[in-house]
Amino acid sequence: MKKILFILVLFVWMGQGTGQVVIEEPIDVAAGLAAGTIQATVEPPFTNDSLTEVFDGNPLTEAALPDTNTVQITLHFLNGVTFSTSRVYFWNTGTWTLEVADYLEDLENQSGSYQRLVDQQVHPAFSWDSLTVSPVSTAYVRLTATNPQTNGVYLGEWELRSRLTLTGLYIYPYPPRVIPGHSLQLKVKLVDDQQRLHPYTLSDPLVWAVDDLSVATISEFGRLTGVSTGNTRVRVQTASQSLNGEAPVSVVTDFTAPRAETRVVKVALVLQNPVIDSTNNRRIHQMWGWNDPYDLISQLLEEFRQISHGVVDFQIVEIHDDAHIFTALDGQLMSVDTLAYYFTPANQMLYGRDKDGTLQNLAEVQGRVKFDYKAMCDQYDFGTKRNSGAIDEVWVYSFPFSGMYESQLMGPNAFWWNSPPIRDYDKLEKLLSVMGWNYERGVAEALHSFGHRMESAMWHAYGRWQTDHETPNSWELFTRIDRDVPGGAHVGNVHFPPNGQSDYDYGNTRVVVSYADNWKRYPYLLDQTRRFNCDEWQCSHLGYMRWWFKKIPHFQGVYEGVLNNWWLYAVDYEEAERLARELEVTRLDNLSNPSLPRGFILKQNWPNPFNPVTHIKFFVPHKSRITLEIFNVLGQRVQLLYTGELETGWYQVTVDGSRWGSGIYYYRLRADDFAETRKMLLLK
Repeated sequence: MKKILFILVLFVWMGQGTGQVVIEEPIDVAAGLAAGTIQATVEPPFTNDSLTEVFDGNPLTEAALPDTNTVQITLHFLNGVTFSTSRVYFWNTGTWTLEVADYLEDLENQSGSYQRLVDQQVHPAFSWDSLTVSPVSTAYVRLTATNPQTNGVYLGEWELRSRLTLTGLYIYPYPPRVIPGHSLQLKVKLVDDQQRLHPYTLSDPLVWAVDDLSVATISEFGRLTGVSTGNTRVRVQTASQSLNGEAPVSVVTDFTAPRAETRVVKVALVLQNPVIDSTNNRRIHQMWGWNDPYDLISQLLEEFRQISHGVVDFQIVEIHDDAHIFTALDGQLMSVDTLAYYFTPANQMLYGRDKDGTLQNLAEVQGRVKFDYKAMCDQYDFGTKRNSGAIDEVWVYSFPFSGMYESQLMGPNAFWWNSPPIRDYDKLEKLLSVMGWNYERGVAEALHSFGHRMESAMWHAYGRWQTDHETPNSWELFTRIDRDVPGGAHVGNVHFPPNGQSDYDYGNTRVVVSYADNWKRYPYLLDQTRRFNCDEWQCSHLGYMRWWFKKIPHFQGVYEGVLNNWWLYAVDYEEAERLARELEVTRLDNLSNPSLPRGFILKQNWPNPFNPVTHIKFFVPHKSRITLEIFNVLGQRVQLLYTGELETGWYQVTVDGSRWGSGIYYYRLRADDFAETRKMLLLK
């Protein structure tokens, strides 16, 4: 069953006389292309595949076609788009045409939903040309540019802008919660007339107020401080009084964020630990007195359950403990006999970094030992198994100097995973993570390796890792250490604890001030601090790994576009990204507003027909347990969108039908004694 994440977002407008502000903002096409929510086709392709130059915000970077006089760019917005202005900047004189349609067939045939907004309009060189119209909602936008005088089309920038009618302010984290004597920095986003959130970009200053100063106070910059336990409301408005918002405030003795659901992760285990002493039937680990990999696995499974607070449950679903070896020397896979040569202690050919010919020398100095990830996946059909969901990832326990990275990410969209990505394994449709552990080492080192995987995942999720940044993101705050930001340490990173002065400084007794305790409430990061040293984690490597992982956010919800459960990014990055963006449920908490409906309402989905994304909007008149689900024409349920209690308000669900076939589907809302069904059409 496809999992859906709900983000409960509250919007409040004060009184009946709330004003409106109309602004225009550019649509971030580059981000949409990167995220896969926008698809682009260019005919003919630009030189050096320079489409990114068209949407980089800089008209002085060009996308060039020196050998043709016409180019056609078609953008497919999978979630639809509404724009009111299109601007183009060319380095050559010529003409441009702009066309839109809801469906590609309409665009190609100039029929149905097709519109031509600009028809061969002449544009100058090195100057903006633009069109402004009433807002257009569509799925396909096509720009055709022609140079009628000579070959050569040079496009500096194409910009689409949306006109927003702003109606209010949204305060977050929502609802604000603090403890007495400590404060929380509140933030504000703009709310438009479609209940969408936007960054606050107005120059209009904000004015803050709290109803009951005996419960909480607030500074002119929005820092909320608890005074005594109780409830009140915080209010904010622009200095011009054109926009405002409010939110309920709770001051409590303490609280923790609600834990995310448990995610079962299906693991395929591969062991490189063959019998090399046939006389005594001894495996490599037994020859050297190292850890039994099965014992290590048992310990790690329990460690992960504990340190993830139960949000991750790794389960071994298949084991490959055979004579297949995927470590290669000079490109040739090693045999068991070859391993016996290096791992028989009497031969003295294992250790010795500077001793020519030892396995350590071949691996670490000469670089001739590599692990063949593709051969392993071929042998055990891991590509098919990952694509089908039979496995989620692979753990390999191997001998030292086996050529493995600590963690490796494979798949078409792979990225740095504490190792260079493998993107050219064509049997994978999804990301596949492979852990490379060494049974010469213990549990602490294994967790350490997984920690680097977590760091890679969160670095990629936030797109930046600069702990001294003037406006740090949550990941940058989490990993701050006192050495880099004196007095501003939080939890630290895998190598550096909060008080660390160098790599692996887990036994440092230096006392520092840290904000680490606040992470149990994430995203409510208060200003609570405490002084401690390595006694916090028993001054040991394993102790620090456990302490660090337990601080990783493992909670419900989304904050600033990233899940509050960071563990999901480490175990299924693509699923985490999908959940973070797939579904936003908005709630309007203005019960005194007579314009709110009095009964349940289920709106027609938009767009309809759709391919593959559509939106369903519904209204809940009072706190109710609701069920929203989708059926095919046979009456079979194909997706449960949501079941559970919701407060009063409008809610919107984004549905992705990319896994379904074309045809008619029905969506049904049930609540109390209410039930309504509507029809929608998926056309691919």
